[in-house]
Amino acid sequence: MSTIPDPVERPAQPVHLAPAGDPMSDDPEGLLGADALRPVSPLLVRARYVASIAAYVIWVLMIAGAIVAAALTGLWWLALIALLPLIILLQSLLLTPRRVRAIGYLDAEEDLTIASGIMFRAVHTFPYGRVQSVKIDEGPVDRRYGLAKLSVSTAAGGSTVVLPGLPRQEAERLRAMVTDRGIEIMAAL
Repeated sequence: MSTIPDPVERPAQPVHLAPAGDPMSDDPEGLLGADALRPVSPLLVRARYVASIAAYVIWVLMIAGAIVAAALTGLWWLALIALLPLIILLQSLLLTPRRVRAIGYLDAEEDLTIASGIMFRAVHTFPYGRVQSVKIDEGPVDRRYGLAKLSVSTAAGGSTVVLPGLPRQEAERLRAMVTDRGIEIMAAL
């Protein structure tokens, strides 16, 4: 004798693969749109250009070297080698402002959300009670433009997310707020 009940047979019902309404839309409201996030400082564009000057010089030297090598040897195809550094240089110069505009954050009542990326969008949400550490970093270029980076770490998974391009006062405010709310939540438990 078995104490396991017999499975109840249910009549076969049609399976609906898509909802009857409008399938997924590209409505920015449903995707944590830009109007919901607070943008970082536009000075981050200048700071990234200044920080990349050494790389820009290297790319220009590689382009010039390939063109000079083609001219001196008479092998025209050597100039094609300059295309790769040229493409890398141009995409860096042209896409930096758009990359900076794609960075944003939202400090809600119970969590901090950080979003970044154009093609590959990353949205990280940290409940204040799970934040293990919050630190502020400044490099020489950031300091010159009055900017700071906020690094938020959690114990779960050991993940750390960096929010660049914050004005120094805003980074200090966010660090203090995340720390205070995390302490309040942990004390309430």
